[in-house]
Amino acid sequence: MQWKNNSLTADLLRPSKRQSSNIGNLLNRTPSLPDEQKVKDVVEGAVLSLEGYSQWKITSSRCCDLTSKLKTSPRQRVNIDEFFPAWSGFEHLPNCASGGNYLAAFVLGWSYILSARLIELRKKTEDDKIIYTDKKATYHCDDTALPCDGFTIPIGNADANECRWWAAILAGDCAYYPPWACHLNPKARFNIRYEGTSHLSSGVTHPPSSGEAQQYLCNFARLHNAYDQLVAAFAGALTIPSQVRFGAPVTLPKPKVMTHTRKPGSICGTYIPSTDQLPHVMLLSCIPNVLPSCLFGCFWNPGVHCNVASEWLHPILGEILPPLIQEKKYGPSSAPLWLGSAITGMLPRIQSILSSFMPPGCPEATVWTNCCQSFMDSAFHKERRISDHATLGKVICREDEFRLLYLTDIESDRYGMLPLSPYPPFGMVKLNETALEVRLHAFCGHQLDYSHWVWRNHDRPDLIDPGKALPCEKLSEIATRNIFSWTFFSNGVRPDEMPMWRHEWLSILLDHESDDENMSISFRMIQSMPQMHIFVPQRARHMAE
Repeated sequence: MQWKNNSLTADLLRPSKRQSSNIGNLLNRTPSLPDEQKVKDVVEGAVLSLEGYSQWKITSSRCCDLTSKLKTSPRQRVNIDEFFPAWSGFEHLPNCASGGNYLAAFVLGWSYILSARLIELRKKTEDDKIIYTDKKATYHCDDTALPCDGFTIPIGNADANECRWWAAILAGDCAYYPPWACHLNPKARFNIRYEGTSHLSSGVTHPPSSGEAQQYLCNFARLHNAYDQLVAAFAGALTIPSQVRFGAPVTLPKPKVMTHTRKPGSICGTYIPSTDQLPHVMLLSCIPNVLPSCLFGCFWNPGVHCNVASEWLHPILGEILPPLIQEKKYGPSSAPLWLGSAITGMLPRIQSILSSFMPPGCPEATVWTNCCQSFMDSAFHKERRISDHATLGKVICREDEFRLLYLTDIESDRYGMLPLSPYPPFGMVKLNETALEVRLHAFCGHQLDYSHWVWRNHDRPDLIDPGKALPCEKLSEIATRNIFSWTFFSNGVRPDEMPMWRHEWLSILLDHESDDENMSISFRMIQSMPQMHIFVPQRARHMAE
């Protein structure tokens, strides 16, 4: 019934494909990956990492010894340099997509941009940089004949630097050495077509910065009016570090030339991540359990107890989820990650894992993405449900007992791990038979509020990162748009109110229908595309020899 209600709510709000591309939904007080001058690496063997933890504050409806007390979560390791396995080969699927796509090129481009940005943040010397290898795709002027084999990628009017960059990211095998990237199977062949002189300079040796590469990618999106694919591919690139943890091969849709001119869009370009947003979303991607918690948390729902988890999940996975995906009824704040996992081939693995296992949630992910994922989330730390039972006396819900046991762990300033299951325990417990801490604080109205993230520094003071919060005006904009969309999609706009609807907060809704028709990215489209395997780096950081 809850999923049916969710479906009806989705029909009313009409979230559209744009919500699946809005990376900004993932940035709610989200900390950022720090630069090397602020936080030093932790070196263990061949792996570089950072360490951090979150701090939480206890609030109360009445004062007691726990009020305003700060406690820390278990330390999280952020791997920024590690070995990854490689995959090769092709996987052919029926091609049912009606439009063309360049998702593979966009994902590979974003992969480079994130790699370059990480080096810019974490480099210690000028020798820490991306370098070109001798591997590169071939590029041809538009007045020359192209080889018969391979995929053709038209990049328009591009100079020698831009052509050389495209030749590197579309090359088979490893054509540049980044700390975090994916590369094509050597069997995949790309031909690059550019406009202009047939004699390009061959002296290009320095790969572009992350900002320059992002401009190249935006030029490509502008040429093909494919901003929706540009933003969707960014979500796909964020899932690449999680592929090895999911045990899923990385596959990308095979490119297909667009056979018709796409109508210009006005929305998706606004969702392109800015330079200052990149370190925040990179951190979400690097912490091992954040993305899994966001993805699996979509299947959790309040009120479903642990003893009926199978009855809850199996119908969703087998009967409800596929139609919801096909009908494009998806609206959680983690929707961009779902779209990204569909692009990189991780989505089938998620459904496979869920059929037998439900990973524990990550409390930080709940706050950063503003999406509840477990009965232990801070949103459910509220007034305890204590009642008088006819024969048992005062009783407390067992799930409230669990929350209080976690919250009132006063033996240390550090919280332990959350329960392994996101589903709450069932039943009631006699209040006078609970732990002393539960009895002492059952009526205090304690809540657990996220305070900030802390980066550990082993040789100097730790660094506090309050995170990136939505501006106050942004919250008002979202609230205004959401409430007015409820009447707009059913009744349209009254003529006398048209000036109000031209306001920048609401004008985005006027383009809803035309933009949705123009956007080619959907789960159905991705799942119907032929797929090609790529491989992720053998090493995450390579230095010039």
